[in-house]
Amino acid sequence: MSTSQKEAVVAAVEEILGDSFESGVTAVKETITSDQLGQLREQILTGILGGSIAYNGDRSDSKAVSRYVNGMIDNHFRKAKELNGGMKYTVKNTSGSRGSRDPQLTALRKLAKGYAVGSAELARIQSAIASREAQLVQERNAAKAQSKRSETLKKIDASVLPAELSSLITN
Repeated sequence: MSTSQKEAVVAAVEEILGDSFESGVTAVKETITSDQLGQLREQILTGILGGSIAYNGDRSDSKAVSRYVNGMIDNHFRKAKELNGGMKYTVKNTSGSRGSRDPQLTALRKLAKGYAVGSAELARIQSAIASREAQLVQERNAAKAQSKRSETLKKIDASVLPAELSSLITN
């Protein structure tokens, strides 16, 4: 029976960090040195390749397993309460990949898949995609600027402004 990946990472971190690690308290990503991280990756890689740590992929491609281990460890550092200082994991980018929630952009990307590389139709679709992406970036930047302006205006004491300018705070 092989150990789960999470259990293996937590156990290896306990071993490598020793007394400086307290499960659920220590934020490992901020504590671990690059040498210790290399040691952790090597230990987990060896465990997966040797079969003592659970892994559903092909163990014969050590380079692919090594890439997997790097991402898997990083995921556990972020998500596992034992390793992230006891914090509940929350997704930072809720909008997904660039433009993925925009129905027009989604439809354009699906449409593009139906045309051959180098075709005039694909070129027109790619132009429309680029245009839509630029439009979305402009909209996002305008919304950020408006939000920043609103926050700044909230911090201004209107009572000390000249009367002709105090109305600008509410606009």
